[in-house]
Amino acid sequence: MSFLANIIWFLTGGVLVGLVYLLGAIIFFPLFPFLWPLVKYSFWPFGKTPVSRSDLAKYKEHESILSEQKSFETTTGVIRFLGNVLWILTFGWILAIIHLAACIINICLFFLIITIPNIGAHWKLMGVAFRPFGRIIVPKDLAREIEVGSAKQKLGL
Repeated sequence: MSFLANIIWFLTGGVLVGLVYLLGAIIFFPLFPFLWPLVKYSFWPFGKTPVSRSDLAKYKEHESILSEQKSFETTTGVIRFLGNVLWILTFGWILAIIHLAACIINICLFFLIITIPNIGAHWKLMGVAFRPFGRIIVPKDLAREIEVGSAKQKLGL
């Protein structure tokens, strides 16, 4: 189902949105390792979900998962903050407006039925487009596990 939704997304404007993300990643080439997962996610958003890096780290700690971290995954909060500020001032607000406009257009075309999933995808991408640093794209099943693990930790279960 995700494959079909991704094909529909791609054909109904996802390629244009993805190219804008790619342009931003190319212009900010030093930040490319941070932005590449976001670029891929903007082309094919279904079946994946953005999760904050802190939630993922807590999940890994709770589940005792050891993993090799790449150097750009262990950056400090200051670098992520500065990256977000730079991104917001240049491409972030543009992409957020593009997603908002596309969301409104898809709402107006709801009678086509195939545009209904795109509304949620644009809405979800709007937040990620505005502040991409500090988030990681994971499969939906893992995102659900992280949410459940986070809820269990908060409740002390």
